[in-house]
Amino acid sequence: MDDPQQLFTIQELSEKLNIPKPTLRFWEKELGKFLVPFRTPGGQRRYNVANFSIIQEINKLRKEGMSIAEIKRELSNGYKAKINNSSSDHIDVLADRIAEIVKKELRKFLYSEEDLNH
Repeated sequence: MDDPQQLFTIQELSEKLNIPKPTLRFWEKELGKFLVPFRTPGGQRRYNVANFSIIQEINKLRKEGMSIAEIKRELSNGYKAKINNSSSDHIDVLADRIAEIVKKELRKFLYSEEDLNH
């Protein structure tokens, strides 16, 4: 996980952290302010390294017996700076993903134009 732009599927995250997928989805719903995975054009979740770290922290706090409301407060108080620091990573990942999508669509368009001209 040295690459801050590495993305994980919900399945990979579930297996790496031994957390059921429904639990990850629930945490995303309840803690959406802190846990926002990227979405593929098909709507699939992709979690980055920052998401991975936040989920590890949520899991640790849950194991300590904290409720979701308590975790929200804890994340609000202690993790704003951490999340803000990872914002530039989010922007870089998003910019790379947008560039990939634009390239893909441009190739489709150019190849379809070539086919029409032949």
